[in-house]
Amino acid sequence: MLNQNQYIPQSHPHPGETLEEKLQELGMGPKEFAVRTGKPEKTIIAVLKGQSAITPDMSVQFENVTKIPAHFWMNHQRSYDEYIAHVKRREVIVASVDWARKFPLADMIKKGWIKSVSTFEEKTVSLLSFFSVSSV
Repeated sequence: MLNQNQYIPQSHPHPGETLEEKLQELGMGPKEFAVRTGKPEKTIIAVLKGQSAITPDMSVQFENVTKIPAHFWMNHQRSYDEYIAHVKRREVIVASVDWARKFPLADMIKKGWIKSVSTFEEKTVSLLSFFSVSSV
């Protein structure tokens, strides 16, 4: 198994925060932005509050008004979604530690079935990988 270095940021803001900053820079409120993009004001407010995602269609409409490329909005949304998925994954791993403690981990490491790692969270990840499952 290859060891990989992975960078997982401690936080990643919702793209609505960036949109809010841009609207302030443009001196535009959510209502005017909604009119200019053809989206309901309720949708724009939900994006600004981080309660709704930016869709590909929205990113193109945002590009026309903000002059920020659609791919920027999509990449920002994708990065945020990936960050949230990592947070949820971490929660699953922490919640699975008690399950992992029920296995003869030392014997499994000796036999080379799972990796020799230091923390129980890492052992849990190895055990989940051994069984080819994402959660208990």
